[in-house]
Order: sequence, then C-alpha cells, then structure tokens
Amino acid sequence: MRKLPIYLGVDVGTQGIRCIAWQNNVIIARHSIALTTSNPSSGWAVQEAEQIWQTFVNVVKPVVEQCQSRGDIRGIGLDATSSIMLVGSNGSPKSQVLLWMDVRAEKYAQTIGGLVGHPESAELPWAKALWLYDNSPHLFGGTNYLVEVADWINWNLTGEWTRSRGSALLKWHATPKSDLPQWANLFPEIIKCLPPRIVGVAEKVGPVTPDIARRLGLKSHEVSVAGPIIDAYAGAIGSATLEPHCMALILGSSSCELFHDYSFAPTAGLWGPFEDVYHVGLDVLEAGQPSTGSVVRWAEKNLGQGQTLETLDQMANQVEPGCEGLRVLPAFQGIRSPWPNARARGAIHGLSLGHHVGHVMRAVYEGTGVDIRRTMDTLKSGTTRRIVASGGGTRSKLWLQIISDICGLPLEIADDDSVARGAAMLAAKADGYIANLNDLKVDWPVIHPSERVGKYQELYHDYLVEFPTYRPEDRVNLPR
Repeated sequence: MRKLPIYLGVDVGTQGIRCIAWQNNVIIARHSIALTTSNPSSGWAVQEAEQIWQTFVNVVKPVVEQCQSRGDIRGIGLDATSSIMLVGSNGSPKSQVLLWMDVRAEKYAQTIGGLVGHPESAELPWAKALWLYDNSPHLFGGTNYLVEVADWINWNLTGEWTRSRGSALLKWHATPKSDLPQWANLFPEIIKCLPPRIVGVAEKVGPVTPDIARRLGLKSHEVSVAGPIIDAYAGAIGSATLEPHCMALILGSSSCELFHDYSFAPTAGLWGPFEDVYHVGLDVLEAGQPSTGSVVRWAEKNLGQGQTLETLDQMANQVEPGCEGLRVLPAFQGIRSPWPNARARGAIHGLSLGHHVGHVMRAVYEGTGVDIRRTMDTLKSGTTRRIVASGGGTRSKLWLQIISDICGLPLEIADDDSVARGAAMLAAKADGYIANLNDLKVDWPVIHPSERVGKYQELYHDYLVEFPTYRPEDRVNLPR
C-alpha cells in the first residue's frame, strides 16, 4: 500500500523556529528551537541571519528523521515575519536582520505615510529600507539583494533568489496589478536590490538542492519549496478561519487580528483591505500590536521572581476585574493600530502598596484585551461574529477568558501548531495535494463569556477614557 505524502511546515517566528510534519491532516512529528533577539537601542530589535539559518537546519533535520518510515516528504512550506536584511548574491549577510518589531525608522515611516496617504507603521519594510539606505548606502547597488528572511531561507533551500508576492502585497504596498506601488520609482536604488522573480502564495519556488537535501537528511532532493506567506496569515490558514465574519486572533510576541469577509471598505488605522490573499474569494483587513505576549513575558521575567507563568496566572485569577484601579497600557514597543505611533510607550498606572504581581499580570491581560476590542470597534457592528485564537498566548486560559469577556464573544481555541500547519498547507497546495487553503475544517474548544462580561464592558470604557493614546478627542463618542 502506497504511503501518503508528507509536507513540512516551518514557522520562522520571533522567539524561535518550529517545524511540523503534516500527513493526511495529522501532525506526525514536530520540533522547535528558540532564537535570540537583541535590543541594542530603544525601539531596535535585531537577529543574526546565520543563527536563523542554523536553527532552521537544526529544527528541520530531526523532524525529517522522525518521518523516515512514515512516507515520502514531498514539500516544504514556510512562513516568517516581515523582517528584512541585506545579503550578497552568494547569500552572505551584509547586515543584521531588522525584525518586524524594530521601529527605529519612524521618520522614514512618515515619508512613506505621505506617499500612501495615511499613517505608516515604522514596522513596515519600506521605512526600514530607507533607513538602511541612508545609513549604509555603499551596500546598495552591485550584486547585493534586499530581502525578507523567508526569501533568504528559500534561497538557501533552492538557490533561487525570489521575492514573496504575498509579502509584497501585505507589507510592501504592492497592488493587485503590480508588485510595486506607483511611487516606488522614487527610490531606484532600493528597487534595484529587490529580487526580480516574484513567487505567489503556495506557488512552487523550486526543488531543494541536492546539497541541502543531504544536509537536512531528505531521501531525495525532489522536494518542492512553496511560496511563503506572513506568519499571522499562515496561522489563519492553519486554524481554519478562512470564512466570512471571522477574525483570526494570533497571540504571540505581538498580537495580530485578521478580519475576513467577501469585501471591506478601507478602514482608518487598519491595513488593507487585501484582495483574495488566500485565493479563496475572501478579503482581509489586518490590525494588531507590536508588543502583546512580549509584555506578558516582560512581567513574568522582571516581576515574577522566578515563578512560572502558571503560578502567576493562579495569583492573577484571585484578583477581581479592574485590579483595584491598576491599569497597564501595553504599548511597550509602540502602537501599530488603529493609530500607528512608534514613539508610544507602555505605562503601569495606579500602583499602590496593596498591589502585587498578580494584579500586574491581570492588568496586562486586561490592557491587551482592551486593545483587541478597540480594534474590533473600528469596524462596523456585527462584522466580527467568530473569533479563533491561536499562538503561544493561548496557553493562558485566564488571558483568553478576559479577552472573551471584554470582546463579548466566544473564543475558539486553536492548537499551538496552527501557524506551522498553515505553512505545511502551502506546500500541500503547491504540490496539488489539496485544492484550496480553506479546505481545513476543525471543531476547536470554546471559551464563552463569563458572568463578568458586564463588569468588563465598564472597564473597557474606563481604559478608553484614562489613556491619552486611546484618542482622547473621541471621548464624547465612546461606546458604553
């Protein structure tokens, strides 16, 4: 009996790299390794490219070994953050990797914002590209490339220099008819450094080279690499949220909200709408914050006195909603939406001698929950009828309950493998094994709003009033 094909999904995240082997809708192997992020200055966030690649190899190889007797690996799918770097034509890094969450390029974001006609986040790659050009002009021109991490990993795998069509659309202001915005010709030096070949989402990039196949332990180099997608969008695919009126909530180091429907009007402060990203007839609006799970981790590391997150959650669960007046504004790395502000910073407000770390943890959960609800409220009432949460943040059931209470909607809880599963589905689609990226159907566990939902509607309003970054000029129209 012929064994079913296996597809590898690799999630290149901020905190680490995760690989799964996906066979007939079942995950048969997985492995993950952490990455190191440096913050050399306020607002900066960088990684080293060589560490990323070596970690990629070290994550994929043991998964391949676990699959040896289970069937043939036919494809590799990849997702990654929109993090950029300069490399030589031989792949050698010429700069550090500027992570998506790096917001040093704020003044350049203002330049791009003037071109696109609305505020631009300093997280986005055009602003970073301008910063790199201003600070290292000698690296532009010649044979160097300006690439995203996913492009560079795919070059390592296949020897093909490509540029992701999905990322071009989602992060580089491409249009449905062009891979570059109309104003891109204002920056010819940057355009010359972009790889000329564009690959679409779930399109074949090429086969893995024989040398890399041997290094990864693959039986054959006839393993196709699929066109990548941004990590949050892979999470939407792998958590089965590609349906109208559904929000994919990805709780990682950052938070990302992806709103799906058949059509959207442009909405101030949200990215998009992006037309039919997944090729299933749905448009997307994107929102989120650059620091969400990272704020939870900050509180755990700096205030938790070595206690586990589970123990801290138990302490936080004993605290009443509102945390006796304690508030946390989680803008530790700026604000992404609905009003981008790279200079915004976090705040812990209302501390008294009666507060302890459990109050702070619960206030972090409440502040991040308010951010999610605030973004939902920028859309018309009723647009979001279903929320599916995925990512590392779903390990905290208390956090999920608070989000459900603040948003007033049930939360379906996808598993930890959703993002990597979405990446594997890219490979399966490129290989023709599945027809569409919305073929996955799953019944996830559900958390329903509790009896505290009314209290949290009051708290939501209080947050909007108390923090100036929540648009104080709109206070007269705040929802009750």
